[in-house]
Amino acid sequence: MKDGNLEVFIDGLTNYFDKTTGTEAKVSTPFLIQDVNKYLSDYTGIIGISGNYKGSVFFTAPKRMIIKLISEIGLMTTRDDKLMDLVGEVSNTIAGNARSVFGDQFMLTTPIVLQGKSEQLRVSSVASIYVIPVVWKGMNAHLIINLNQA
Repeated sequence: MKDGNLEVFIDGLTNYFDKTTGTEAKVSTPFLIQDVNKYLSDYTGIIGISGNYKGSVFFTAPKRMIIKLISEIGLMTTRDDKLMDLVGEVSNTIAGNARSVFGDQFMLTTPIVLQGKSEQLRVSSVASIYVIPVVWKGMNAHLIINLNQA
């Protein structure tokens, strides 16, 4: 994956937070990793990608960030199912925005949402896995991009 393509995902993430909450999410420099498990948080939304690209897009965040985010959009709940729905929505929105750039052959799965940290999550074998650190209102999350052009 070309480093310039990461900007598509970063823009999707920052636009989501700007438009949804009115508060900027700050993104740090992306870096390469080998094991996604070290970067998973309390809730993780995963979108599988197929077509002209293969791989996945993850948005993973701590519970307190998701609770704050859900309250910013006007819902007052801490129910796990609602928090999981929101994480799935964030990951789906970011990947969906990328689809508008990469074309109709950038096929997306329905979000898979994990609760809790995993030590055994495996991702498809690709050349590189990028982690993009995100800070919003003093809380840390990660956007993980695991993508190869088919």
